[in-house]
Amino acid sequence: MIVIRKSITVLVFAAIFCGANGPVHGMEVGDDIPEIDTLFSRWDTRGSPGCAVAVSQGGSLVYSRGYGYANLDYDIPVTPQTVFDVASVTKQFVAASLSMLEQDGKLSFDDDIRKWLPELPEYEWPITLEHMVYHTAGLRDYLNLFPLAGRDEYYPISHQQILDMMSRQRALVFQPGERYLYSNTAYMLLAQVVQRVSGKSLDEFVQERIFEPLNMKGSLMYDNFERIIPQRAIGYVRDDDDSVRMTHNYNFDVAGDGQMYTTVVDLLRWDDYLHGEDKPEFYPVIMLEGTLNSGVKIRRAKGLFLDEYRDSPTVHHTGSSWGFRTVVKRFVDHDLGIAIACNDDNSYPRSLAFKIADHFLERQLGPVPDEEGSGESPEPDSPPGTLSLTSDQLAEFTGVFHSAELDATYRFDVVDRNLVVRIEQEPPVRVKPVATDKFGVLYYESDYSGRLMASVEFTRNGSGAITGFSLDSGSERGIMFETKQ
Repeated sequence: MIVIRKSITVLVFAAIFCGANGPVHGMEVGDDIPEIDTLFSRWDTRGSPGCAVAVSQGGSLVYSRGYGYANLDYDIPVTPQTVFDVASVTKQFVAASLSMLEQDGKLSFDDDIRKWLPELPEYEWPITLEHMVYHTAGLRDYLNLFPLAGRDEYYPISHQQILDMMSRQRALVFQPGERYLYSNTAYMLLAQVVQRVSGKSLDEFVQERIFEPLNMKGSLMYDNFERIIPQRAIGYVRDDDDSVRMTHNYNFDVAGDGQMYTTVVDLLRWDDYLHGEDKPEFYPVIMLEGTLNSGVKIRRAKGLFLDEYRDSPTVHHTGSSWGFRTVVKRFVDHDLGIAIACNDDNSYPRSLAFKIADHFLERQLGPVPDEEGSGESPEPDSPPGTLSLTSDQLAEFTGVFHSAELDATYRFDVVDRNLVVRIEQEPPVRVKPVATDKFGVLYYESDYSGRLMASVEFTRNGSGAITGFSLDSGSERGIMFETKQ
């Protein structure tokens, strides 16, 4: 085996810079820990994407290493200074920005979102900034709405397009504050609130108020795909045969729910600042646990998850997007912070962080729990049972339908005795009859083994003629389409 971490050491010139909590080494820090090397041995080989890991204790960086490659085209190894897309880890920085603005007297978490984004619809119940920051607003997910409108996940979009999309939505998923549902939409809109309140983009605001004061020189909000980002990692995914391919989406340069680029060392600068001895003034604000309308606590702070491991309270957030996986985890009672960032979509940093904590806090934690899950996503929806319809019967459902909410047109037709739908200019996909006037829309597979993308239920007038349909997909329910004349 080629131990890349050792080759990286040759490149290290032991650069030292002064951070927010005192001197911090720029590259590898601490003695070798074979147990941790073993955890990352899968990536510590040629031809593999990799991971960076950093550990701080008592406000000081005590361990950092890089494993594998940041860029396989040019054989550039991962180091603790490699810059990763940390995806949803970004959310805590949006929440911190809002908390700072509240401390400044510029806004209140009790504000109606329409005070700052009046373009949004006036629903039956008001949505507050607090609902949004705690994921209890009930907003539909823009990451689902845009594909339903015919734009795939690599299609470039802007903050304005997201705001326009959400301004067309006629319904919520649930009454604000009724329940918790993780919301990327909320944080994309909150990033726009930061800009409207402060007069600065999210990147400008966090650079001025967080990154620069904490000497987080490797950190930025990715809001310009033409920007040069030194030491940036490329995102990769492994196929079933373990072959590796690039999956990085450079087009997606809208920061809010994600799209923060940073290093594991910078993440611990932030984590030590937030939870350290001299906590910021907004600490009680950002760490306040959310509550539903029923009074039930949701174990979520603002942009952070509240949990425990082996009887020890923890604060963390994970991130996952386009070949990147990240975790920042704080063991509160032990002043231990762990940051892991990988450019391999088939990695599970949260599980690795637990094992690292087992090493550093071996005698201080409670009983070892049952084996942690891999963090794998649940199986996708499977298509429901089939209803047999003739071509003539299917022909009744053909036509052109438009949704004002999605600003998208669906065209239904019968091809080879199957009903298909073309969403805008995308290739046609099969539509499977499952019950009277009800169909399942499949993903872009060639047969009925494909996963379910959405379900539609056609509506009729008093004469029995089809007038449109209602579309459900995931948490997005009741998106209305009408016959296009």
